[in-house]
Amino acid sequence: MYRIGEAARRVGVSPSSLRLWERQGLVRPARGRGRYRMYSDGDVEQLRSIRRLRQVDRLNAAGIRRALGATLRPGADAESRADGRPLRRVRESLGLSLREASERSSLSISFISAVERGVSGASVATLQRLTAAYGTTLQELFGAPEDAVSDRLIRAGGRRALRLGNADVRIEELSRGTRQLEPQLFILAPGASSDGAYAHEGEEFLYLLSGAVTIWVGDDECYTLDREGDALSFPSTLPHRWRNDAGGESRLLWINTPPTF
Repeated sequence: MYRIGEAARRVGVSPSSLRLWERQGLVRPARGRGRYRMYSDGDVEQLRSIRRLRQVDRLNAAGIRRALGATLRPGADAESRADGRPLRRVRESLGLSLREASERSSLSISFISAVERGVSGASVATLQRLTAAYGTTLQELFGAPEDAVSDRLIRAGGRRALRLGNADVRIEELSRGTRQLEPQLFILAPGASSDGAYAHEGEEFLYLLSGAVTIWVGDDECYTLDREGDALSFPSTLPHRWRNDAGGESRLLWINTPPTF
């Protein structure tokens, strides 16, 4: 197994290229102690194929995914992905075919099918596009039934959690049954991102607990939260995306109101 610097040297590219290809879903390295990326010999061969497809065949990320579709490996930690079965159930309950779901969400049929079957992980942005297309939210889709009285107190060790992507994003629910706000703890691994912009109804409030996160809002706003206690708020209707820019893990208190995420 190779750390990212050694893997990049063997492939002949920079470590930042490997991080970019991971965010694009072209490779999914394992995570070692301290959450460091670890690449196998098979990963290195796949990275060399990706480099060739980019530099020689001039393919973009989508083209590379199609070219390597049969060889792209699922993440090593199967539990890191959101269970795709609720997505399939809600799609079928709406009477939607995969093609109709694809048209509503602007995601490919093969990608939606792979997420439903647990073969592919999904980023925050792509999951939000799916839930918006189905008229639901992540909280409703992956949460447990409400119990307004017993769920008022959420113990630190009893939070529901959703892991997205290659376990790079962990979202912990800080309330249950609330109807006007949706407080969550976002725990972001190094390099984690939303992998695209998304928008929905409501307002957002972010409070940085540790690390450093960059948030893009709308067409021309960019904010970096890099001091503990930095806070940001904006209308959820503006397309927004984000990235962990810390050398290590970042933690954010993230509140949506009303619960539309």
